[in-house]
Amino acid sequence: MVSTFNEVDRDFLLTLLSEVGPSGSEDTSMRIWKRRAEKFAKSVYTDTHGNSYAEVGEGPPTLMLAGHIDEIGLLITYVDDRGYAYFTSVGGWDPQVLVGQRVRFIGKDGRILKGVIGRKPIHVLRGEERERAVKMEDLHIDFGMEREEVLERVEVGHYGVLDWDPEFLTETRLVSRGLDDKIGAFAVLEALRLYSQNPHRTKVVAVATVQEEIGLRGARTSAYRINPDVAIAVDVTIATDYPGIPKNKIGDISLGKGPVVAIGPNINPVLREVILEAAKEEGIEIQKEAIPYGTPTDANVIQLTRAGIPTALLSIPCRYLHSPAEMVDLKDVDALVRLINAVARKVSGMKREDFIPW
Repeated sequence: MVSTFNEVDRDFLLTLLSEVGPSGSEDTSMRIWKRRAEKFAKSVYTDTHGNSYAEVGEGPPTLMLAGHIDEIGLLITYVDDRGYAYFTSVGGWDPQVLVGQRVRFIGKDGRILKGVIGRKPIHVLRGEERERAVKMEDLHIDFGMEREEVLERVEVGHYGVLDWDPEFLTETRLVSRGLDDKIGAFAVLEALRLYSQNPHRTKVVAVATVQEEIGLRGARTSAYRINPDVAIAVDVTIATDYPGIPKNKIGDISLGKGPVVAIGPNINPVLREVILEAAKEEGIEIQKEAIPYGTPTDANVIQLTRAGIPTALLSIPCRYLHSPAEMVDLKDVDALVRLINAVARKVSGMKREDFIPW
């Protein structure tokens, strides 16, 4: 196993990934995250939006670490008279991924109700139907029950996810739904845990943010609440080391070659250099990603909060994003955790004005 994580850390990650936690229904995932944080953080709390916080150390400065804990999912919109449930997406699904998938929904009693996503079989598809891309309205959920039985367990407004659990393909290659971005929520908490073993003069606040997948919402409210001097968002990014992904458009990003440092207008130049220097000093291999716009991550809204917060984005390479088979390498996560710990030490004693770019 990689150096920073032991079996307890690994079990925490697998438990977190197994929970149902779409945007707007992150509570069970958040309880697991908070129980872990309470073992070492001096303060753990949740705001009215649902973001959860864990703090270690005393500043200035205050360093915010943000990883969103919500995942993409499904929301029931209608149950017909035969018990078939219709649904909409929570976050950005490609409907082609959903055909034939098994699902799990949180029932009224808190128990999981399982079903399958169905559509007409190929045998009865005619003409253009066979060629046309599947749309969400072509699909339904079959719980194997009559309407009355279904409505005893779930109803309009109940959340679900695809019925996949995490699995290691190798010692470090992990496949799961929800790695976007429960792996980020895991990483910021593990970085805080590592920092807590020998804190410097930096107050570090790890935040499991909510509702990123529907508009970066939790990062906006949590950054406003903390008003940090400096911030790092942690998310996944598109790996380009598998067929069909254009490196000339996205860059050369591979699993197992280290965390990805974003470069572009969303990133504070001073903080970027601190990160690059810390990586060099610690001997941590990093990759770079050029993003010439506000990134589609928590870093976007954190940077724009209040009068502007010096912000960086560190990412974990991930294959097959927004599918039930997202893949990461824990070697990259381990390196990212160590890098954040080094940055937290390196910014000790710095003030917000030290990050004025020019």
